[in-house]
Amino acid sequence: MQKIKPIKAIVWDLDGTLIHFKIDYIRARRTAIKILKSYGVPKRLLTVNISILENMKSAREFFSEEGYTQKKINEIIEEVNNDIIKIEYEAAQDATMIKGIDQVLEFARNNNLKQAIFTFNTRRNAEISLKKVNLLHYFDLIVGRDNITNLKPHPDHLTYICKILKVKTDEILVIGDNVRDIEAAINVGAYSIGTHTRLARVETLQNANKIVKEDEIPTKLIQEIEKLL
Repeated sequence: MQKIKPIKAIVWDLDGTLIHFKIDYIRARRTAIKILKSYGVPKRLLTVNISILENMKSAREFFSEEGYTQKKINEIIEEVNNDIIKIEYEAAQDATMIKGIDQVLEFARNNNLKQAIFTFNTRRNAEISLKKVNLLHYFDLIVGRDNITNLKPHPDHLTYICKILKVKTDEILVIGDNVRDIEAAINVGAYSIGTHTRLARVETLQNANKIVKEDEIPTKLIQEIEKLL
């Protein structure tokens, strides 16, 4: 995709892009599965090998087929969410900054770029992580899973951020380490940079406009942003 106009904002993923978020994913998934099974979801529909969101999707379909009321389904989802938030809270307090990313954030701020975060985490836990690594002050907006219904890669996550920041979707740069980040950018016509950091799989980043390795931060990442100013 050819970039026609300069970017006015950067929308960052959080975990794996700005910080290393040391959550015990297996423990979190097992916690969610235990609760869902207690409400009748068959074991065959749930597995620790997929994300909590994917397990929740299977559970929602089961609940609907079994005639659970929407109110009851929402209560179960809320129970799962509350237990996961506790696990995320523990991890948030142990977050570490990806080396050199503060220099990139400083470069963006010095060039008057607005900066936002879109994350599957809750906004509160995202803020805790960012405070821990002294990066919170760089961001104009943080949009977590508790702030919007349709999360990335659904267009709503980015269009909501653009509305608040008062920029168009083709005036933002999306930076992330996951295929969902890149798909979200593509879905709204935004430019994207995939960061190949510790847990990222490079094959899932191939549709990004550029890929930057972790050991190329901050130098190459700053260079790529500079090209879009």
